[in-house]
Amino acid sequence: MKIFYFKKICTLIFLITIALVCQSCLVSRCKRPQIMGYIYDPISRKPIENCKVGENLTDTKGYFQLKELRYSEFTFVGYEAPPLMVNEAIIKEGYENKSIQLFNPFGGGIRKGAVHNCDTIFLKRAPVTVIEK
Repeated sequence: MKIFYFKKICTLIFLITIALVCQSCLVSRCKRPQIMGYIYDPISRKPIENCKVGENLTDTKGYFQLKELRYSEFTFVGYEAPPLMVNEAIIKEGYENKSIQLFNPFGGGIRKGAVHNCDTIFLKRAPVTVIEK
């Protein structure tokens, strides 16, 4: 009879341990924080409209906003968050290409709702090439 209760207690302890360990197995990770800012011409100091930033376009005020991207990762208790590396292209015809680059060695673990404010980004005009005949 004692062995029967001992097996039940061991099984219960084992199930509780598995449940506690598996609680943190599926974790939400940050792929890209919310990014916002403005794109301006450095000479005229005017906003650049319809400039492609990541997957979005700037509005008439040069403002852009990229949504936060997250993913779920299977992990064990005590494991460190992966590094966060973001590289979003800024493209506008007649201007030199630029990019928004972010790096944080443990950034994948930042909480939901993370925001990165780029403030103002200035795009230089591309040099005009003249073709002589």
